[in-house]
Amino acid sequence: MSLNRFAIIILALANAGSVIGMTLITPSLTMIKSNFAASADKTQLILTSFIFFVAIGQLFFGTLSDKIGRRPIIIFGAFLYSIGGLLAIISPYIEFLIFMRVIQGLGAAACLSMARVIVNDSFQREEAAQKLSFITAVMVIFPNVALISGGIIADTIGWRGSMFTLSVFGFFLFLCTLKLIPETKPLNFEKFSNSEILNSYYKVISNKTFLNFTILGATQTAIFFSTFSFMPYEFERMGVSSTEFSIWLAFTGLGYFTGNLINGNYASKIGISKMCFIGCLGTSFAFSLMIVFHLLNFKYPFFISLPLFIFGLFNGITVANSIIGGISATGKLSGTATGIAGATQMTFAAILGTFIIACGGDESFALSIIIILILNCLAIYSSSVIHWNLIK
Repeated sequence: MSLNRFAIIILALANAGSVIGMTLITPSLTMIKSNFAASADKTQLILTSFIFFVAIGQLFFGTLSDKIGRRPIIIFGAFLYSIGGLLAIISPYIEFLIFMRVIQGLGAAACLSMARVIVNDSFQREEAAQKLSFITAVMVIFPNVALISGGIIADTIGWRGSMFTLSVFGFFLFLCTLKLIPETKPLNFEKFSNSEILNSYYKVISNKTFLNFTILGATQTAIFFSTFSFMPYEFERMGVSSTEFSIWLAFTGLGYFTGNLINGNYASKIGISKMCFIGCLGTSFAFSLMIVFHLLNFKYPFFISLPLFIFGLFNGITVANSIIGGISATGKLSGTATGIAGATQMTFAAILGTFIIACGGDESFALSIIIILILNCLAIYSSSVIHWNLIK
C-alpha cells in the first residue's frame, strides 16, 4: 500500500507525539511543583523521564520493526501513549506521575520512530527529506496548539486536565493508525539473534555519514527541547501567566513551521548537507541575539520570543535533513538507524535539559543560553564535516 494524503497527516501527528507530550505539560510545570511541594530538580523529571524513555524506546522499537514490521509498532505506541496519560490523572504523588510519563515516553518513542522510518521506506532520499519536512511542518502546528492549550488548561482546569488531553490525543492516534497506516516493510517473524542485533547496531554506528548526521541532529534536538526546561522560570520572573507564556513560547513552533516549509522547497536544490550547515549557523545567531537582549536588560517577552522564532526557523531546516541524511546512509538497516538516531537525539535532549537545571538554569537565564551556544559549536563542526566529506 502507498501512503495517501491522510496517512501522511496521521504520521505527522505520530511524529508530533513526543513534542506534544512536552509542550502541553510545560505551562503546568510551576503549578505541579507547587501542587506536590517538589523541588525544581524533581519537577524537571516530568520532562526528563519522558524524553529519556522516548530515547530508549526508539532503540528497541526501531530494531524490532526491522523484524516484525512498522504497523504493529506504531499502533502499540499510540495505545501506550493514551494509557499513560489516562493513569497520570490519578497521580497521588509526583513519583507516580513521573512513572506514567515513562509509559507515555515509550509510546511516543514507538510513534516517532515509526513515522520517520515509514516515510523512509516509502520514498527516495530527496523526496523523503521533502516529505519529512512536510510532515514536520504539519506536525509543528499541533505542538503550538498544544502549548497554547496547555496554558489555558493549566489556568482553568489544572495540570490533570493537560494529562487527560494527552490521553485523548493518544486514543485518537490509536484509532487512526489502526485504520489508515499500511505496512511498508514485509513481515519477517524470524527468531531473534542477539549477535544479529548487535551486528546491525555495529554496522549503523560505524557508518561515519550516519554518525555525523546523528550528532548534528542530536545537538539541535537537545537545544530545542532544553528550552522547555528553563524558559518557564524566566517567563515566571517576568510575571507572565501560564496562558501568556504558552503564546510567547509558541514563536519557536512558528519559526519551526516556517523553516520546514523553506526546507521543503529548497532541500533538493541546495543539498541537505549545506542546509544543515546554514541551520546551525542560524541557531548560533538566534541565541547570541537572545543573550544580547538579556544583557541589555530588555525585560519583555518579545525579546525572548523573537530570537526563539529565528531559532525555530533554522532548527526546522536542520533537523529534517539530518534525520533523512543519516537514515538513508544505512540502507536496509533503516529501522535500526531510526532507533539509534532517535535515541541519541532524545538522550542528548534529556541530558541537556537536566544539566542546565542542575547548573542553576532555573535561576540564571544567561547561563542557560551560554551552555546552548557552547553545545551548538559541536553541531556546526559536525555539519561542516558532513558537507566537506560529501563534496570531496
